[in-house]
Amino acid sequence: MSIATFISFLSSFTMLAADDVKQPPTTNTVLIANSQAPALTAETWVKGEEVKAFDPDKVYVVEFWATWCGPCLKTIPNLTKLQKANLNDLVVIGVAASEKPQTKKDPTAKDKPADNPTETTDTKAVAEKMLANVQTFVTQQGDKMEYRVAFDSDGSMSRDWMLAAKQRTIPTAFIIAKGGKIAWIGPANQIEKPLAIALGNKIPGAEKKKSAKVPGGLKGGGAADQSAAPVKKAVE
Repeated sequence: MSIATFISFLSSFTMLAADDVKQPPTTNTVLIANSQAPALTAETWVKGEEVKAFDPDKVYVVEFWATWCGPCLKTIPNLTKLQKANLNDLVVIGVAASEKPQTKKDPTAKDKPADNPTETTDTKAVAEKMLANVQTFVTQQGDKMEYRVAFDSDGSMSRDWMLAAKQRTIPTAFIIAKGGKIAWIGPANQIEKPLAIALGNKIPGAEKKKSAKVPGGLKGGGAADQSAAPVKKAVE
């Protein structure tokens, strides 16, 4: 399920239960590097202390992920490693914003009329089930997932961050530099070098690349000469 499809799905719930959920206003803002980072509007903080606002003296990684996303699960160990290595300067936040509603199909439903057509569109019940799934997953991860985790039940953060940055796949990470501006947006498995720059740390592999030689005696290019890898869709 893509981010856009997921948000459309939640929006359909909102239309049917407008009294229960307030739809956040849409925005035409386009997020790019050097844009001011949007607010953190996740409804529930599953692990770690809530971050209400960005500390201008810290660097943040805001990663959008889901429990069903294979590539997302592969980034967890590295995010934990980066958080532990930069306890004083870095705050890593995993935002579960693309959970899939777990619905059970009645094999005889096609032979029966719908007694309650709104039963499967109970927004609150669906959100509670998705939250419970995230909580269970995070608990099972234990100290393997040693950073803050938030749950975006209504898709507001996906709208303000992912869609505004024209990102359609997960895991996607946003690096927020000191001062609150976005320093980098891209695949979460490629954050080490831009994060090192934001933190003012030594760039991983920089010395190795500098001394590397290619046929003809020319030195290998630096990180700036490397083209970004294409964003890959999450595999269920």
